[in-house]
Amino acid sequence: MSAETVLERILNRDEEPRDLPLALLQHITKHFCEENKIGQGGFGEVYKGELRNGIVVAVKRIDVNQITIDDVSFRREFNSLMNTNHQNVVRFLGFCSNTHHIPRKEAREINLVNVRERILCFEYIGNGSLDKHITDELRGLEWEPRYEIIAGICKGLLYLHEQKKIIHMDLKPPNILLDDHKVPKITDFGLSRSNDKSHTMGHRFGTAGYIAPEYEKDGKTSFKCDIYSLGVIITELATGCKTVPDKNN
Repeated sequence: MSAETVLERILNRDEEPRDLPLALLQHITKHFCEENKIGQGGFGEVYKGELRNGIVVAVKRIDVNQITIDDVSFRREFNSLMNTNHQNVVRFLGFCSNTHHIPRKEAREINLVNVRERILCFEYIGNGSLDKHITDELRGLEWEPRYEIIAGICKGLLYLHEQKKIIHMDLKPPNILLDDHKVPKITDFGLSRSNDKSHTMGHRFGTAGYIAPEYEKDGKTSFKCDIYSLGVIITELATGCKTVPDKNN
């Protein structure tokens, strides 16, 4: 059975997510060419990959280093994704670990440096992320679709919290994708953690404006951190801005 057939079977839910060959991910993304690049975040770049049957998937490529993400963070995201199955959480298809060499000039010599990367494969959501819609369409978006988006985010978050005991820790509009029917899907679990292992963190990560005050100030993680971020998103969807407008305006 070819690697592409395996990925097709995963898409058809005949197989569980699994380790995917690097050659397959390179092939479907045209070797991660620039024209197939569809997004970039603090923890990696996302590319569109097309299978022979025309089905499109998303491939997230992450260099492992002190600036982007370490193996612990990768395993955290992988474990979170492997254990999720909900219509409001982006569907995970597989992963790949790879090490390659690049030339780097150091002093007067050119040395080969090992570069470790981790690659994740997801379902492709073609309607963009929520922040694009807030920016471009909010003025013309009726209340009912806004409500449905809010309800979908709440359902996805409730599933993560109550059934999977996962704290997302980076909930924001760029990490919520909308499908063609504007069904929201929570994505990007690079900062997620199990509530069972919740603790006070020394280094703070996240996006200003969406970070809960207790996490930003003291590094305390809990489900409440996600609820704070959710409140900011709801305010933004309802009013077009992150903070409540002046009541006199």
